[in-house]
Amino acid sequence: MNKLLPLLLLGLLSLPAAAQSTLPEIPPVGSQPAVPLSTSAPTLPDTNNMAARAVRSMEGVSAILQIPRTVGTEFSISLTLKNGQLSPMNFSAGRDSDQNCAAVPSIRVLQVGTREVVYPTGDKRICTQEMVERTAAAGGSATFERTLKLPAGEYMVEGWFQGFAGEPEQTAKISAQPVRISVK
Repeated sequence: MNKLLPLLLLGLLSLPAAAQSTLPEIPPVGSQPAVPLSTSAPTLPDTNNMAARAVRSMEGVSAILQIPRTVGTEFSISLTLKNGQLSPMNFSAGRDSDQNCAAVPSIRVLQVGTREVVYPTGDKRICTQEMVERTAAAGGSATFERTLKLPAGEYMVEGWFQGFAGEPEQTAKISAQPVRISVK
């Protein structure tokens, strides 16, 4: 293109005067307001879809997953969120179709010695939309619990909070250290 520019300019300059007068006049740069490239409305993110929102970790907040090391086939899981901030913090989460309609904690279970994901199974459900809410005092904690049923075996359980936290409520994901359990 750079090699063609002088040739194009040379061609325009060598046009007869009658042909040059039919060319549109180009105003000097900066003499007219800029015209937007697109006249369509900007596309806004879907704020109703949690996956479309930016999920961030919360400073000063940590999570601890609590499960006995040896359990029966049906057992309880607790996720405690510790608030290290100087003001109370609200935590809320809705039911998750990937988590068998449980709200919090979100979990993933892997069979030890393999990469097989035992839970969640990949089956999705249509869940009701109620929210589970807890408040952690400044320097305090909030605990969420749920039950899980697994066949006998050795598993690694990963757990996290994924929902809304803080003031104003922001989407947050706070992960805990995984726990190895033996289901008898």
